Amino acid sequence: MLPGLLQRIISFGIDDQKDDFVANRVRRINLYHIILSVLLLISVLWFIFAGVNRMAMLNGFFLLAVVAVFFLVPPSRKPDLNSMLVIGLTGMFFLTGYMFDLGISGTLILSFYLLFPLAAVSIHGRYGILVPVALGIFTLPVNFIPAFERAIHLDAFNAVAFFSIYALMILISAFVERSNRQLVKNLKESRDQYETRMFQRDDFISKLSHNLRTSLGNITLINHLVHDSRLSSQQKELMETLKASTNNLIEDVNNLLEIATPGIVDFKKSIISFDLTRVLDEAIRILRTDPSFREKVNVERADSIRHYLIGDPSLLRSLVVNLIKGLGIYKNSRAPVSLVIENLRETPSTVRLEFSFTVESDLGEDLVIYMNALKRGDGPANSNLATAYNLLTESESGISAIDTVHHATLTFFQDFTKDPTRIVMEPSTGEEEAQVKKPVAMKDARILLVEDNEINQKIVLLSLNKKVKQIDVAANGLEAVEMFGLNQYDLILMDIQMPVMDGMAATKKIREIESRGESHVPIIAITAYALTGDRDSCLAAGADEYISKPFQAEELIKKMKELLAL
Repeated sequence: MLPGLLQRIISFGIDDQKDDFVANRVRRINLYHIILSVLLLISVLWFIFAGVNRMAMLNGFFLLAVVAVFFLVPPSRKPDLNSMLVIGLTGMFFLTGYMFDLGISGTLILSFYLLFPLAAVSIHGRYGILVPVALGIFTLPVNFIPAFERAIHLDAFNAVAFFSIYALMILISAFVERSNRQLVKNLKESRDQYETRMFQRDDFISKLSHNLRTSLGNITLINHLVHDSRLSSQQKELMETLKASTNNLIEDVNNLLEIATPGIVDFKKSIISFDLTRVLDEAIRILRTDPSFREKVNVERADSIRHYLIGDPSLLRSLVVNLIKGLGIYKNSRAPVSLVIENLRETPSTVRLEFSFTVESDLGEDLVIYMNALKRGDGPANSNLATAYNLLTESESGISAIDTVHHATLTFFQDFTKDPTRIVMEPSTGEEEAQVKKPVAMKDARILLVEDNEINQKIVLLSLNKKVKQIDVAANGLEAVEMFGLNQYDLILMDIQMPVMDGMAATKKIREIESRGESHVPIIAITAYALTGDRDSCLAAGADEYISKPFQAEELIKKMKELLAL
């Protein structure tokens, strides 16, 4: 119990967002306060038993001053000012003890004198040495002035020995501080270099895998097209061998991807007017379309917001999806995930909403530890919770993890502007029927293919030309947005990695255009990446389906038919 209490006192005022270097310094200052307070308390009791009431009162004043500095100038908020004040009080305490020699107390004072430079440097760095230097300069002449009768007086030999050792301790303290500062600098540079190398490695693997998967996808589709022709048995055997070899190579590329953890999604803000209920429903739909997700989700709203909100719905969808998936790891019961939305603050034009995700769990402490590791930059970067944390950091918001009895909770807040021109209305039955989209047959479908690679364009056109009514091609996301505004399409095949404007940005822009009306064109995101969370990211951006290269033509056609039939 005592070690735990001591640890809490030493860590007093330290939050999870503090840098490790600052947090360690605050811990040293807190520990220094504890040691100095105990030392002062002992000295007060000593002088009381010795009958020296004036010294007891003086040291009692020092004790109160140290406690006051700790609470009025907290080390966690103002470490520089706090450490300088407490070093100054320590110097005054030692000087008082030196000026009034009481036998054994004088010996203790001289012992603490020698430790003072190291202690000062440990909590205030290079400038902390100034107080011990000033203390030594002042006490050196006092030792040889007879007028200070009650002060500690050493003979010439002991004085030379003591003050020489004191000067040596100051030099050692300065050397230790300089070495420590250089070590911290070297560690920071090493960490930065390591992070740069890891980023370059992951970026290289990511681009390499993208190129490999694109080429393999082309080979797979061509293989499928060739199989449609009349082949001899020997030719069919050769094609089967090619197909098997391609599949083996695909597996090797997937294994290569497992050692890389870059994110491909650029979450550029898309600020539009949106219905919060619809965005939440879309997030739940994204979760339910994932075969690996089997959790139930209960959404409880206490915000009473009737207006549309102006913000980034893609960001909100992605946060909801990633946080619910991430919390699922810590569940240990079949109880549903609870999402509670509360109105923290509302003005006529703005609103601040709090989103709380709770699961029944006895692993809440593990969740808190993991989220703290993310805040320090130590946690794994390829998890759903890490993705959500990074998104919140980029949007200048924060997230807190709470461990309660049998429950684990993650909470974040977002600020939105109200859209005074649009109010959420429950549609009537007639309106609902009028808005129902009629199914489109595959052979009558008008398709927009968004793909920058000409070879990929030709292969997809060869695969789909005879199965749909019309296919238009856009070479990048910007062209796709322009063509979407000029033509009517039944479905869009959207490549993700493209120049000028990538597929994610184009998808968001198309959904932004659609938000002004009631239309909705299905979008299938096509990517040569296969990283964890890519599917959720694409769907959160507004895509209706996701397919990863290389894929079989039948798989793409099946997804197209399903979306056209809705």
